[in-house]
Amino acid sequence: MEARSSVLLLLVSVFIFSVAVLGGQDKHVATIHIINSMPKDSGPMQIRCNSRYTDYGMQQLRIGDDYQCGVRERALYFCAALSGRQIASWHGFQPRRDGNHKAVFWLLKEDGIFLSWENSTWVKKSEWETD
Repeated sequence: MEARSSVLLLLVSVFIFSVAVLGGQDKHVATIHIINSMPKDSGPMQIRCNSRYTDYGMQQLRIGDDYQCGVRERALYFCAALSGRQIASWHGFQPRRDGNHKAVFWLLKEDGIFLSWENSTWVKKSEWETD
């Protein structure tokens, strides 16, 4: 009888631990927003964000779209964009810079890449390069 209780207690403990670990995987530290604000005749662009642990793969972003990806761990996230013959890359999430914010907004415009934490005040952080 005592052995059954011990086994049952062990199984319940493993179950609770598994639920806690798996449930924690869906929690995001922050959300990266990438907004395509290029001229209307630019067409869609290709974007990609990844960290050492998470890769969201290449995504297509049309004019006016707001692509969102969750920051799953306090790690450096790299983002890159390709629009026609222009290419840009930047740190989409930096723990020291962005760690106190729930959202990091990136506005991709013809004259550069802009950062905001509230989607209204923008600071230019990067330029487009051409191949």
